[in-house]
This record gives sequence, C-alpha cells and structure tokens, in this order.
Amino acid sequence: MPRLIPSFSSKGFPFVESKKSKRKTSEANDALELTGATITDSILISAYDVFHKYLVKPERFYDNKELIMIDSGGYELSLEFDSTEPKQSPYEPEKSFDARSYEDILSTLPKGHPIAVTNFDHESVGKDFEKQIQSAQALFNRYPEFLSDFIIRPSGRARFVNVDDIIRHIEKMRRFHIIGLTEKELGVSLLDKLVSIANLRSAMNRKGMDTPIHVWGGLDPVTSPLYFCAGAEIFDGVSWLRYGYYGDAAIPRDAYTALDLGVQTSWRRAQAIRLAKNLSYLEALTIRMRTFVDEGGRNFSVFDTHHEAIKEAYKALCTKIPELKGGV
Repeated sequence: MPRLIPSFSSKGFPFVESKKSKRKTSEANDALELTGATITDSILISAYDVFHKYLVKPERFYDNKELIMIDSGGYELSLEFDSTEPKQSPYEPEKSFDARSYEDILSTLPKGHPIAVTNFDHESVGKDFEKQIQSAQALFNRYPEFLSDFIIRPSGRARFVNVDDIIRHIEKMRRFHIIGLTEKELGVSLLDKLVSIANLRSAMNRKGMDTPIHVWGGLDPVTSPLYFCAGAEIFDGVSWLRYGYYGDAAIPRDAYTALDLGVQTSWRRAQAIRLAKNLSYLEALTIRMRTFVDEGGRNFSVFDTHHEAIKEAYKALCTKIPELKGGV
C-alpha cells in the first residue's frame, strides 16, 4: 500500500466501430491496447465493459499484474459521472447488464491471478446497511478464490454514506478484504469527505483492523494524497485517461500536448506518450506516499508542488479529528 489503480471504463469516452468487424469498442480499449502489457502494478476493469465487449479480451493483460480489480459495473450503470468528468452529458447505460450478467463474468475469470472483485453495488443504493453486508457476503462466498472489495452505498434516500452507521457495524467489516467508498458519496465538501475517511480509519484502528480503505473515483494528483493522509490506501479512477498529469495537476489533454509535447504532435502519438507518462507519474506518486509514511507522516515536502496546500488541508482535518495519524 498505497495502490493507485488506473481504471479502464467506456463511460464518458467515444466509441469506435471497426470497418471490418463492425464491432463497437470504446476509446478506453485503445488505451488498454497501448498500456495493458506495460502496467505491472494494478489495473481496474469493469465487468460491464467485458460483458458488452467494449474492452476486447482484457484477460490478455492479466499475467504480469500484482492486482487485477474487477468492478461490478456500478459506475457504468449509474446515470451520474464521477467528479473528473468534464462534460456531464446525458448518459444512458445498456440495460441488458444485471447481477446475473456480473456473475457470468466472474465465473469466467481466469484462475491463478491476484484478482479482487466487488459486490454488485448498483443494487445496494438505498438499501439498509445490514442488507448490503448480507448481499455482498453472499456473493463473495460464491467466489472464495478472489479478494473481496465491499463497496458501501448510501442507505434510504440519503445522498451520502452514514459513517456512524458503518462504525456501528465495524466488527462485521472484518469479513471483507477491502472496504470501498465512492468519492462522490463521502460528503458535500472536500473536508467533509476527508473527515468521513478519517473517522472510519480511526474507528478501524481502535479495533485493530488494518483493512485498506478504497476510494472509488479518487485517483487524482492532488486529492489522492489528501485522501491518503486521511487514512485511505487504494485509489482508482479514469482521470489518467481524461487528462494529462503535468506540474502535479491534471490538465486537459490538448493543454498537456501544448505544454509538454508541442502542438505539432499528432493526436495518436500524443495519446500514447501522455498515457505512458501518466502511468509513470502514478508510480512516482505511490513512492512519495510510501516515503511520507516511512518518514513518520509529517514530511509533506515529499508531495512537491502542492505540499503546502496538502499540509494545510491536513491541519484542517486534524482540528476535526485530533487523534488522526495520517496515512499510517
């Protein structure tokens, strides 16, 4: 830990139809073809995209990975985008994918790989937290060969997860390998989100639980370190596909091309270089986070460009949760 996981999702990206096969694939598939073989750490693939063949045979790229995360398609089935999506255009998911479809995908996953799978969280929204636990456990029991990532969703009509409710059931969390929370459902403000993570991590620490917290949609050069300081350890998202990481920030792709590559660079070549450099940046940021922990969780200078802002955010968080240790 930590793990910064590049995700591949069709949502929010254009589709390309092959002239020969007439098969429709996502632009995210192009990214997978360009980078899949070179990533050795972790990747996240949506079962929704595997089911619809928007990603072409992603299992080709599973062999050399430390962790393969298989998402249940909750993001793709939702009408909402994550906070990194700039367009927020109308979206209509394919309705042919459901819980049974997800299990069909799980049943065909290749054996012998370090795979983590999620619960079918699309059906968890609005359900009582106890029922979410029971439903997730029933699914994970059918696939004991995989690690379990339990994604918690808001109960009832709530917009955000109730961390106090999660803490009341904290002992039941021991049965899961990873505890997942979507970034958009942690709270209204960024500070609210950090407080939610820190409260959960503090409660788990008091119980001697070292289960990692996974922030879904939390992959970003600025916010990932903040969530890490609050106590989360796993981050995923598609910002690395949508943007270029430059100057410790995520900027639009065309701006990245102009600043780092030159406006004469072709789109195809710029995409290949940008994705490769984004992956290198995520590797470097992972090392920074580990160094932060190794140096006692107080040397914010490891975060380079934005270290003062991250330090100030951490101070603000500590006023809410004094016992916070930060990333350890």
